[in-house]
Amino acid sequence: MEWMAQLGPKYTGNKAHKTFIDFLEAGMKKLGLDVSRDGYTLPLWEAGRTDIKIETASGEVFRPKVTSYFPRSGETPAVGVTGELQYVGSNPGFFGMKNLKGKIALVDFVCASREWEMMYDKWGVCPEGAPYPKVYRPARGAINRLAEFKDAGALGVILAWTDVSDANAQDQYSPFSGPLQGIPTLYVGRESGIKLSRLASAGAKATLVLEATITPDTTTDSVYAVLPGVSSKEAVVVHTHTDGPNATEENGAVAILAMAEYFSKIPKSERPRDMVFPLHTGHFAGPWVPANVQGVLDKHPDLLPRTVAAFTIEHLGSREWIDDATLTHYHPTGENDWSPTITKHKAIANLAMEALQGSSEVHRTAVLNPLHENGWFGVGPPFGLAGVPSIQYIPQPNYLCVGAANGCIDKLSSDLFYSQLVFFTKIVHKTNTMTAAQLKGQA
Repeated sequence: MEWMAQLGPKYTGNKAHKTFIDFLEAGMKKLGLDVSRDGYTLPLWEAGRTDIKIETASGEVFRPKVTSYFPRSGETPAVGVTGELQYVGSNPGFFGMKNLKGKIALVDFVCASREWEMMYDKWGVCPEGAPYPKVYRPARGAINRLAEFKDAGALGVILAWTDVSDANAQDQYSPFSGPLQGIPTLYVGRESGIKLSRLASAGAKATLVLEATITPDTTTDSVYAVLPGVSSKEAVVVHTHTDGPNATEENGAVAILAMAEYFSKIPKSERPRDMVFPLHTGHFAGPWVPANVQGVLDKHPDLLPRTVAAFTIEHLGSREWIDDATLTHYHPTGENDWSPTITKHKAIANLAMEALQGSSEVHRTAVLNPLHENGWFGVGPPFGLAGVPSIQYIPQPNYLCVGAANGCIDKLSSDLFYSQLVFFTKIVHKTNTMTAAQLKGQA
């Protein structure tokens, strides 16, 4: 995990990501699994220098701190683009989109939220009786309407966070999957945004710099590893994605490599069916590469019909970090981040609750029954939506999409990571002793 974090952000197809993919392939081959690769291409967009300079009507200069950039938003020359700063409103509900030609648009950015209570019933919670949050509001969100600013003639956009601390907002890579937008866009912190809105009303000018390079036809691969069982007519799938900004986002692949090592030591005669470990690319490059496991199913059309159970493992070892009420202090709570464990099948939910028993580390885990389709998210929905007995395990700490220099390794717990690995290994082990009918609750 530490080595992986030191590689730097593994954005889809970049050098660090390719190094990680090679490592995973070599590890699976060393274990004796049947390993192949599935290839894709994309235009690799990589950001360089960023800067914002504000000149007031009286000639004063103010340089707000750039907390991050909008991935694939756009590029500027080294001197940047300069125009009058114009406040246009907040997201959602933009207003003032007229008369933006040649200007820099300023937007108040409001985080998106998920109404957990409206999305799930609970199969169970560990520890029993613990209050699972009704609303989940991470320090990120989607704003995919940059084309409106481009069409209105704006030269660039500044998004000002409104409801998170500057420390929480720092290096957020958001939104992480979107097309090339064609208009450079940067984020600033909450206090900077308040000041910029005042300066905009007083006729200030802004110079925005976002240097970036685009490398067309960059290659990126998924790793497809198979541990053969007694019969290849059925398969258990354990999968995750490999691309992302830090040691939290991509560490499911490290866990799966360890699981593959464990199961490879069990005699084949005791493995009744194939075990398939897809480690797929594309989660951070949705417009060009399938953003979830659907890409694997497209490349291997025999897999879904023979899959009797599927497990999506993401974001392990995550400890909780939150803002205080004043949005000025970003701090650890001393707790694990909540771990949504999503399954539609009672038999699988029972396995999860059983595996949680006796663990001193895997607490604050909720086993959830999705009430509708948008309850499935992350990289595993195709299995759940197809009715395959499955789990999507997807903790989502505030720093999940932070491209920090240290990979956020300081916010992870090795003890929690290991306990989550044991938790899933127990579930998969039990799965291998059950029939397809039993997994569906039909026997």
